[in-house]
Amino acid sequence: MDDNIDRIKDELEEARQSLHQTVTEINRKVEHEVETVTQFEPRHLVERHPLLSVCIVGALGFAWGKRSNGPVAALVLGGMAAAVLGKALRETRREARNDGPPE
Repeated sequence: MDDNIDRIKDELEEARQSLHQTVTEINRKVEHEVETVTQFEPRHLVERHPLLSVCIVGALGFAWGKRSNGPVAALVLGGMAAAVLGKALRETRREARNDGPPE
């Protein structure tokens, strides 16, 4: 009877430790995902890249004002979007390697 109780206590402790490890790992992954999503929020991009943000606004104004130049406006906007996403992705990778924001 005592052996049975000790075995159940041991199993319960192992299950508790396993659950704790799983919850810790899930929390770490969720925290990482939240940080990644935050990197691509418009407010964050504007704060981190003010000059690039001004260029994007200029390109949007160009596209909006020059509707007759549809293909040119689409190319300008596409180039600006690629530049923003590329720079943000590079910085995200750099921060992940260094565990901190770029200097």
